[in-house]
Amino acid sequence: MHDILIREATPADAAAATTVSETAFAPLRSIYRPTGAALARQAERAQAGTRIVAELDGPIVATVQYDLHADHIHVIGLAVHPDFQRKGIARQLLDWICIQAKKLGQPAVVLDTIRETGNVPLFETLGFRITHEETATWCVSETYHELHVVKLERLV
Repeated sequence: MHDILIREATPADAAAATTVSETAFAPLRSIYRPTGAALARQAERAQAGTRIVAELDGPIVATVQYDLHADHIHVIGLAVHPDFQRKGIARQLLDWICIQAKKLGQPAVVLDTIRETGNVPLFETLGFRITHEETATWCVSETYHELHVVKLERLV
């Protein structure tokens, strides 16, 4: 059995977290790409949120960021390195965030995903339910004429 350690990221983790994110999101870039404006907003949000990482026997293998809102915690950029997917790491990261939400008195954890990635059923398996869906205007696709952003929520 391997030991997964979930912890808040430090500045020293930045390069490893970026590598994990880029590697994990690379297959999705054939489905969608954020627009330049969306990338700029993501960079701003990266400064404000809290990043956590998952280590598996030492190296960082997953990362996610979250930020606080008035009535929920918003999860951003959940990324598990492809070599370590399907091992329960995403579940552990999201469970960790849900524990933080509960400690902070937040009733829910919310995230957004693009329906066309096929990730909606994965998040439903992890305890999330769809609360809203609309046409995505912050990203483009060379594969799909239209993309749909799905907002999901998990009560804590």
